[in-house]
Amino acid sequence: MFMIQHSMKNILCTLLVVMAGWQLSAQNAEPRILCGNEVFSHIIKNHHPALDAAMRNTFEATQVASGSVAERGAAPTINVVVHVVWKNPEENLADSIILDQIAVLNRDFNRENADTSDLRDVFLPAAGNPQIRFNLAAIERVQTDKLFEISLFGNNLLEEVKHSDQGGSDAWATENYLNIWVCKIQPLSFGGITAGQILGFAFPPAGLANWPAGSNAPAPEEDGVVLDFRVVGSNNPNNVQIPGSTDFLTVKGRTAVHEVGHYLGLRHIWGDGGILGLPNDCQQSDGIDDTPYANAQSSFDCDKTRNTCPTVETFYTEDVPDLVENYMDYSNEACQNMFTQGQAIHMNNTLNGPRVGLLATPTSIKNLSENVAWNIAPNPAGAYINVVFDTFRQHESAELRLLDANGRTLTQRSIVGQQTSVATEGLSDGIYFMQLRTAEGVSTRSIVIQK
Repeated sequence: MFMIQHSMKNILCTLLVVMAGWQLSAQNAEPRILCGNEVFSHIIKNHHPALDAAMRNTFEATQVASGSVAERGAAPTINVVVHVVWKNPEENLADSIILDQIAVLNRDFNRENADTSDLRDVFLPAAGNPQIRFNLAAIERVQTDKLFEISLFGNNLLEEVKHSDQGGSDAWATENYLNIWVCKIQPLSFGGITAGQILGFAFPPAGLANWPAGSNAPAPEEDGVVLDFRVVGSNNPNNVQIPGSTDFLTVKGRTAVHEVGHYLGLRHIWGDGGILGLPNDCQQSDGIDDTPYANAQSSFDCDKTRNTCPTVETFYTEDVPDLVENYMDYSNEACQNMFTQGQAIHMNNTLNGPRVGLLATPTSIKNLSENVAWNIAPNPAGAYINVVFDTFRQHESAELRLLDANGRTLTQRSIVGQQTSVATEGLSDGIYFMQLRTAEGVSTRSIVIQK
């Protein structure tokens, strides 16, 4: 998801600029505030079709699992590596700002934030507690001379900020760590006219996958969250001015909360419906049963009178207003204060499924494949999944597991030799996960079965 910064009036989607017959002019080119998720979706759908399909399939698969977060036991901990990639001194954020951001994540993902009392009574029964903890494993700092720009008409998802040989910082093993890259994201522009400011984006779980040749999907080492340096932490001294206005955005570290929600499988609460960002018909859903319908995102305000779908009563058996307090809307950060129970369960299902490697005991190694290089071929697989180990010592104790999208173990075996095959008989087409467990840690690969 991208957040695009614009003025508060006349909300339209940035993608309107690519509609047939739409021309930017001095009259309509005023920058505005809106959600820019359509920019991300546009790039994925047009340049990464395999990733787009896998993201949708993975989201749907995690809905199959059910249960209560309260029944799970001890809260899982996600180890986080923050990469500060900076050019100008103000972009090199102090440790205190990074630590504050981790504290914000821990409060908001455990419903320990002080503003829970601001939630309206009608939504109190739906309020959930994901009970997910975050541990700062490391801060990587890289000085660069690069400018980080996203092109709507190109194929760039800021992969350069994630590679040291392109002026960025290499990821720690993305199957075991949540990597957050912090940099200055250049304004989004069209023909030299500034259209908006992207403040952050994240890959949903399918971003971990190794996709077939020719699909042009992002590499596994590019999975994670990217944030503009000005929206990190609640104690950040760098202001984000709204273009065309003297006002500034309220920053409380909740852009990261929103993006980590995407990283753990959540969609926007309005269901990302509509064509090119235009209002939808109140039928699009985010797939979560206790978030009420809305026909569009909030306008970075806190309008608790907003009710964009007054005739839809599906989730609460009554007409309810838009849930502007939810972290997955685009209300003012001072307005956001909750996830729903359904969102909490979905994130935990994702964490125990596609993101299960995050729960492994971490090592200090940036990339586990440096010790054990292994691959799945072909991918997508047919009747058999072939696993090949390029570097593996036969005397090592290791185990191979095949997991479904909800993290359930379907097959497990000890490893003997440099190659093994797993039959797919009885398995439906879809996304699965092959997990290698060694004494040094856990490595996970995504696999698509397509018979």
